[in-house]
Amino acid sequence: MGHTVNFRTTKESYKDKRLTRNPKESWVIFENTHEAIVEQGMWETAQRCQSVKRRTDATGEPTPLTGLLYCADCGKRLYNHRRRAQKKLDKRTGRYYNQSAQSMYTCPTYGNSVSRGEDTDCTIHYISTKTANNLILEAIRRTTAFARDNEVEFIRILREATEIKQAATAKSHKRQIAKNEKRITELDALFRKTYEDYAAGVLIQKRFEQLSQDYEAEQTELEVRTEEIKSELAQFEGDTIRADKFMELARRYTDFTELTPAMLHEFVDRVIVFEADRSNGVREQIVDVYLNYIGKFEIPSEPEIIDVEAEEQRAQWREYKRQERAKKKTA
Repeated sequence: MGHTVNFRTTKESYKDKRLTRNPKESWVIFENTHEAIVEQGMWETAQRCQSVKRRTDATGEPTPLTGLLYCADCGKRLYNHRRRAQKKLDKRTGRYYNQSAQSMYTCPTYGNSVSRGEDTDCTIHYISTKTANNLILEAIRRTTAFARDNEVEFIRILREATEIKQAATAKSHKRQIAKNEKRITELDALFRKTYEDYAAGVLIQKRFEQLSQDYEAEQTELEVRTEEIKSELAQFEGDTIRADKFMELARRYTDFTELTPAMLHEFVDRVIVFEADRSNGVREQIVDVYLNYIGKFEIPSEPEIIDVEAEEQRAQWREYKRQERAKKKTA
């Protein structure tokens, strides 16, 4: 990333050639000292991938989704379970049938509790790998398409959660910060001048204390307000940076039909899987996909366009059929 890291190792004595590794808390990092090899986002993605243990199983195929799916209730990473295609005996018919290969993710809290015979409030949170892949792919495809086609609206939606939503407000905040900092410097000068007058006997102690308290109160209020404005401005600028980085990804991947491991780690931060609901007889499940830089992005729904002429024709047709049925009943 172009940083210099010092004090990673130490020696007990200059005579000792053995190196001792220091804890990371003792390192001193000087940023941007030379040209970077990789950008920070790529570095952080690589570190996140390395932090996840990927165990090999009997199939020998990789599981790119491992480390990205999380249980919505307990917050733990979902475990992958895979089974190769095999022949199984149907006890009812006595015949063998081919069972296809399966790959799914389940909650470890539930699985461990069941294996130990313990009670748990968590549930299985089952989702197949194929379903998870399709949902993630669709989320990436829809979000990138919306960002490319509606860049201004996309940035506006990202800024909806922040206090600053317009560039003009950001400029106003910058002017206010400069004005506050100038006044803070003036108050420092006034306080020094007041102290000099008090030391020279020009001001009495009561007047000096009153002026000092007023200056300090005003300066404290300005400093607090300036920090608040800087925080809002940093969030506004951060939204712009995050939007630009996601737009770069969206422009890089414009035509894709499958989810590659590289795309998965570049786009996806995490996926929250909720327990399926079968109350209405159909299995329904909520899955929240959080993308890098923008989090969970909700694409605004398009207003339904109603064809008035077509609706009138349908109404006339329904009325015509109703009259026909009424004639048949009376005949």
